[in-house]
Amino acid sequence: MKPGTPGGPRNLADYYDRYWLPEEERPRDAARPQLPSTLPPAVDRLLQHLIPSGSHCLDVGCGHGRAAGLPLTARGCSYIGVDISASAVAEARSIGLDARQIDDAAELPFPDREFDAVVSLEVIEHLVFPHHAVAEMVRVLKPGGVLVVTTPNVAYWRRRLDLALLGRWNPFGYVFAVEEPWADPHIRFFTPGALRRLLGLAGLSEIEIAGHGGSIIGDIPWIGKRLRQREGSPPYRVLERRAPALFGCFLNASARKPASV
Repeated sequence: MKPGTPGGPRNLADYYDRYWLPEEERPRDAARPQLPSTLPPAVDRLLQHLIPSGSHCLDVGCGHGRAAGLPLTARGCSYIGVDISASAVAEARSIGLDARQIDDAAELPFPDREFDAVVSLEVIEHLVFPHHAVAEMVRVLKPGGVLVVTTPNVAYWRRRLDLALLGRWNPFGYVFAVEEPWADPHIRFFTPGALRRLLGLAGLSEIEIAGHGGSIIGDIPWIGKRLRQREGSPPYRVLERRAPALFGCFLNASARKPASV
């Protein structure tokens, strides 16, 4: 179904309700990649390093909750997840997480300085106003609190190759992204520099950006899928950290709210 036709999504919340339906119930116009049920190793290490046990954590755009919610609660953190999708919230609640539906990531229903840490994984690329959402995440952080964000990297070597050699643009958001990029749920696109500027303009400091999820062999066109590993080799991981713009398929960023704010 296309938006505006009978049975199609009526609004943004309805679109993401369809997006989070089980695969067998999901309509074609809401098709999405198979989302991981666990964190990428690089992101898991980052959360372990930055978010100590006992921290009060908010997960903005929590989805099914398995990516960040289960690891954080397993390490003794208190956790609240929020999402625009009622389907996603129901799935997160079904595994015992405190998940709540919200209308907009740019209007979080929490007081100032409430959380020790805020995470938002693969979310900002879906938002019409990501700068407003990040400002809200900063508002609800305690001074000295940490924000962790991940997003696809539009400048990854494979994206560059596709565009330069094949004239093909892949927004990287759902299974028909190349065939029908106009319907892709990714509407904002980030490089390391753009992500750094977004976080800096929100008043954050100690900004660190690295890459993850990339591969050389695994992203060779047509044959790479069979050879792809979940995480690159140790030398490739060094490249992702030092040159995330080229070697990171995804970006992970951490930053702190200044203690004086």
